[in-house]
Amino acid sequence: MTATRNIAILVLIALAIAAIPGSSQAQGIVSAILSLTLAALIAYFIARLYRDRRIEIYSVGDLDRGILYVSLAGIVVLLAGAQWFNSTAGALIEIVLLATCVAGLIRVYQVWRSY
Repeated sequence: MTATRNIAILVLIALAIAAIPGSSQAQGIVSAILSLTLAALIAYFIARLYRDRRIEIYSVGDLDRGILYVSLAGIVVLLAGAQWFNSTAGALIEIVLLATCVAGLIRVYQVWRSY
């Protein structure tokens, strides 16, 4: 019952923001707040995961740890800069770069599993 009430409250707030004339600035503010909240939650999750798995991360060796960090950073940069690849060639380049980053993650996973 409480979950239904909470969802109804959120729907009413969303309708109020969408229905009020001149609310595009309010929509932008709400969108920015939600985006920052999501980014903070993701950063917290990654920090927590790193703290819990620190010994395993350091056990794979310097080269593979470097590949892990570069692959993760590459994925973040490519996803954040997706608007740079608006053409067909740009999309193909982005797919190839993402596939390379995923291949790096797979390699690190295989090395980690071999221990």
